[in-house]
Amino acid sequence: MKFIVTVLVITCVFANAFAQDGYGSTSIYDRVGVVPKDEHVFVLPPNGNWDQQRWKDSVYRFDSFQPGKFEMITGFTPSHRPMLNYNVLLETMDLLQPSGEIMVMRKSPDVRAVWVGDHKFIYDQSFGYLEIILDGKISVAQKTSMDAVYELSNGHRYPLRTIDLKGSPMKATIYFWQHRQYFIFGESLKPFRSGSAVLPNLLPEQKSKIKAFSKSNRIDYKKKEDILKIVAYANEQAAAQN
Repeated sequence: MKFIVTVLVITCVFANAFAQDGYGSTSIYDRVGVVPKDEHVFVLPPNGNWDQQRWKDSVYRFDSFQPGKFEMITGFTPSHRPMLNYNVLLETMDLLQPSGEIMVMRKSPDVRAVWVGDHKFIYDQSFGYLEIILDGKISVAQKTSMDAVYELSNGHRYPLRTIDLKGSPMKATIYFWQHRQYFIFGESLKPFRSGSAVLPNLLPEQKSKIKAFSKSNRIDYKKKEDILKIVAYANEQAAAQN
C-alpha cells in the first residue's frame, strides 16, 4: 500500500548526545538504552525508511482498517463510514482510500470523538489520540505510542526521545516497541495522567471512599487492571449517591 503522510508533527533532537571521555555525562541521552525482551520489537536499519520495511503494516493499533465514524461536538454523527486505523508509530489516525492509498486524517476541532470499528478515540492537543477503554461519568483512556532506542555502529545504545520519520533516514539502527500510558477524565473530556490524586479531585464528594478503596486494594495507578477497578468503583459510588 502506498502511504502519503500529510501531517506529521514529530521532530528529532540530537544535541550533545554522547558523553565525552573524562568529562562524564553531558545529557540525558547518555543513559544506556535497553530494548525490552518481553515486547515485540520493530527494527529500522541504518538509512532505512520505515514505510519500506516488511513490518510497515504492523505498526497499526488494529490488524486491518475498519469502518469508522465521527461524533461532532454538536452531537451529530455523519452517515459517512470511512475506513480508519490508528498508526501507533506516527500517532496519526489514518484513512484508507478506495484507491488503496493511505492518508492521514485531518484533525478538526469540530470532531468530539472518532470510532475505529467499536473502539472510541478522542483527540487531545497535549496527548494526541486517546482510546477510551472505560466510558462513564469518569472514563479511562489508553494512549498507545512507540518507545525507541538507537544503536550506533559500535553497538552502543541510547534512548531516542523524539523521532523524525519525515526527514533524512538516520545512520543508526532504531528499535521500536509499543508503550502504553493511561489517563483519567470526567465529562469535560480534559484528560489527566493516571495517578492517585486524580479521582479524588474529579469526585471530591467520594474522596474518602476512593482513598480507602485504593489503600485496601493496593491500587497501582500504572496498571491497567487496577485503574479500571478503582474507576469502576468510583463510578458506582457516584451513581449510588445520585
